[in-house]
Amino acid sequence: MDRPLRKVAAIACAALMASLVAAPVAPADYKPGRYAGTTSQGEQIRFKATQLGVKKFDFTAIINCDDGSQQAIDGSGGQAPVNDSGKFTALFLGQGITSEVKGKLKRKKAGGKIETVGTAPSGAPCSIIVDWSAKRQ
Repeated sequence: MDRPLRKVAAIACAALMASLVAAPVAPADYKPGRYAGTTSQGEQIRFKATQLGVKKFDFTAIINCDDGSQQAIDGSGGQAPVNDSGKFTALFLGQGITSEVKGKLKRKKAGGKIETVGTAPSGAPCSIIVDWSAKRQ
């Protein structure tokens, strides 16, 4: 290859590499707005999705405790960033109870799990994992 062709090839290769490095990451494929749905326990879940994350959660989960009791846990507020594939994890801390809402947004739908662990007033351990699904309203 003669010198002018090598120079052109080098410039073309450098331009290609620069365009690949500077290419923006495609945002997750979901529609911002209010989402509402239900859990596998028949309880409600609601939240708002924006371009950057999810917020304003409102959900209920019924947890089972080793002493045979059940507790209704109401989660509200909270926020979490959404990654490039539409996934998020929001953490809710209460008195002796921790809930983690994991989810994924895709177009006008969302779904995931609510994992809750804690301690009953009796001191017995409690836990539950429930599935949830929601649609953009």
